[in-house]
Order: sequence, then structure tokens, then C-alpha cells
Amino acid sequence: MIVPEPAADDVPYNDPLTRILDPGEQLTVTFSPTQQVTEFVLPILGMSKHPDSSYEAWMDGKRVYGPAPVPPTDIDDLVATFIPARRFSSKMTVYVRNLSDTTTRRYTIQPLGWEVAQ
Repeated sequence: MIVPEPAADDVPYNDPLTRILDPGEQLTVTFSPTQQVTEFVLPILGMSKHPDSSYEAWMDGKRVYGPAPVPPTDIDDLVATFIPARRFSSKMTVYVRNLSDTTTRRYTIQPLGWEVAQ
């Protein structure tokens, strides 16, 4: 269930990003709307789930998730993370940390949502 539902003319967004993190490394990714002036609606934020990891998300300078030892949802599940959906207008920054001392890991961050049509 997605609340609210997108309008027919909204622009879908699904832009996964994958990186390899060595032990102790952090990945910082910033997502921004691509329309000239818009609002981004994000009901789903999926990330690869690994032990000894930390997950955090900020929207327009405010923390909305974490830091937590599990992601908002795993990319294999992709269930609604935020009900109602979170909204931001300028940017979302996601931090993923590999807290392992010995293991290199592959992390994917997958925001699923839409940009409100203007």
C-alpha cells in the first residue's frame, strides 16, 4: 500500500546505485529531483541488508531514518518504508557504513518514488 498514490502525470523514479565498501568505509549518496521545480515523494527506500552495517537517511537537512543496524527495507523486499510517504524538495542524502573490520561488501541503495508533476 502506497499513501498517497501518485497521479497519472507524476514522473516515476527508480534509480538504484551499487558500490563496494571495504571494511570501515562509508558510502554517501545524494539524490535530487530532476524536474526544474518539484516535490519528490518517497514511499520506499531499499538498501542491501548486511550485518555490521549502519544505515541513515536525511531529507532536506532533516534526519528521517537511523542511524540503524538495518535498512528501511531490503532491496529484495521493497515494501513501503514510509506511510505516509516522505517528501523532499531539494535533496535526500543516504549514508551506508560497513562497520566490519574484515569483510568487503556490496551495497545497493534503491529509492522508489515519484516526482510530482508541475
